[in-house]
Amino acid sequence: MPWAVVPTAGSGSRLLPATAVLPKVLLPVGLCPMVHWAVRESAQAGARALLVIVSPHQPLVRDYLELAIRPERSEPRLAELHDLLAGVELHFVEQEEPRGIGDALIRCKPFTGNDPFAVVLPDNWFDSETPAVAQVASTFESTGMNAIGLTEVHAADAGLYGNVGGVALDHISGAAFRISALQDKRPGKFRMESGARVLRGCARYVLDARFYDALEATGPPSAGEWDDVPAFQHLIGTVGLAGHRIDGRHFDVGQEAGYLAAAAYLSR
Repeated sequence: MPWAVVPTAGSGSRLLPATAVLPKVLLPVGLCPMVHWAVRESAQAGARALLVIVSPHQPLVRDYLELAIRPERSEPRLAELHDLLAGVELHFVEQEEPRGIGDALIRCKPFTGNDPFAVVLPDNWFDSETPAVAQVASTFESTGMNAIGLTEVHAADAGLYGNVGGVALDHISGAAFRISALQDKRPGKFRMESGARVLRGCARYVLDARFYDALEATGPPSAGEWDDVPAFQHLIGTVGLAGHRIDGRHFDVGQEAGYLAAAAYLSR
């Protein structure tokens, strides 16, 4: 995989007051910050270059990554990250204000050009044998379509996720699906029928230049944040969008219930 993109410049408002001073992506999941896990996953998935979208108002994110990859680090998890990043080009791309994920991703176009690229959002955490984004890459390659991750949600756990990612699917084969509809992002928690079990879109993507075309065709909006959902909906109606069912445990650590659930899972 030529490129991986890790957006880190969001405001983290759903995790206040913890994020009043500390950037959201530096909150720990276990003993490693969210951004550590995201960069680790990107490198393990085979990314040869990493684009980290940073806010100039949150210098600690860049400081963490630059300090973490120093060769003298002896702490095992930091030493592992140093080794993983030894052959990876690391680029920092500034997003002056948190104007949304669409605004963050369009800044990557001059770097990735026509190459495929993975997107690993740090506020979604996975415990999986194979890196989550590498699993999604397999469906990108087999279908030739831009692809997003899918995870199974049980009704009892719906409150652990934000209200986004509802999909209509047509099965292709194995873990691969064609997405025929994607819900708009809405406030509140993910909603589903009691007793149900569904697949839900999640924040692991493998994309190419067609995504930038869709992003530019649907945004930026006249007001508010530039979201990526309209671009995915545009792909569904034009060249197609695939989904890959990710094998592993998924936590939406960008909101309180999911963050606390991940902490409980790791403390078992």
